[in-house]
Amino acid sequence: MKLRLLRLACAGTLLALPALAFAQPIDKIVEGAKKEAKVRVGITVRWQEGGKPGAKRMVELFHSRYPFLKVDYERVGGSRERERVLTELAAGQISYDVTVLSETQVPVAAKANVIEKIDWRALGVPPRHVHEDGLGVNYRSQIYGIAYNRKQIPEAAGAQLSWEDCAAPRFRGKVAVDSRPRHLEIFWQPQVWGREKTLAHARRLAANGTRFEQDRTAAMTKLALGEYAMVCGAFFSTYHEQIRSGDKAQLGFRVAEPVPVSLGDVVFVPRGTPHPNAARLWVVWSLSPEGQQVLDEVEGSGSPLFPGTQAAALIKGKKLAWYEPEYRAKADEILKEVLEASGLPIVR
Repeated sequence: MKLRLLRLACAGTLLALPALAFAQPIDKIVEGAKKEAKVRVGITVRWQEGGKPGAKRMVELFHSRYPFLKVDYERVGGSRERERVLTELAAGQISYDVTVLSETQVPVAAKANVIEKIDWRALGVPPRHVHEDGLGVNYRSQIYGIAYNRKQIPEAAGAQLSWEDCAAPRFRGKVAVDSRPRHLEIFWQPQVWGREKTLAHARRLAANGTRFEQDRTAAMTKLALGEYAMVCGAFFSTYHEQIRSGDKAQLGFRVAEPVPVSLGDVVFVPRGTPHPNAARLWVVWSLSPEGQQVLDEVEGSGSPLFPGTQAAALIKGKKLAWYEPEYRAKADEILKEVLEASGLPIVR
């Protein structure tokens, strides 16, 4: 127990009391993980980000906390890789103890009964990060904002940019939006802008010569080179990666209100995994203050719910617009409406 308390102290103060309250089940999981001695992780974080340690840093820090566990890591990134994971699980093949699916794939996985239902809240995971029905957790977060080129938009003006400016005539042809504009999906929700206002905004973007980019990183690079004045609905994590690569002087990032916030893909423990305790331990650690701090460090996608992350600093005192689960579940339908309203060409 003393060792457990020491780990909690090192991890930070947030959620310390809930963690202490659930020390007993966590200790049992740790003991079970010691016997398993191994965990196979297949999630989205790249092994390196911008030439610097990404998942490598996460694995190293996790191993320093739990040296009795060997971590086998493999990136499961795009939709094809996740489809492979889902197909394998449905066929009874378990390649990872912890892995990831998109939000829209989860209902299929639930129907196939391949996800282990776990009371993550009882293990100290913040409720906002727990997928409904205990089907997993959202371990990454995204803050959406307006990235801008400082040579085209001076810092003082950049600090005042609004979402309406994305369709302003003075920026005609100089604005890029992702080909899946998730910030507009969030605005579409009735508690934010609502459907009609969002679709009207999408039509104004189209009329203003806005370009849809398939590759977020490529769009940010073009922004740094001056091809665009703004990238609207940019991931803070994409901006974070770009400035780590040396474009800090050229780029700024405006957190316009309402601030769209979404939680990333669903990380879960497959049913029947041979290392269930080690899997739980990885997931709980990744949603601890320490796990989120290292994710924030390597990727810029730490949770805004954890003080000390960049996201927490960005949203302080601002009006937030969360992407709520009931609307995330029908994201494809919302996206279809937004794209039909915009009619924008996709840059290939």
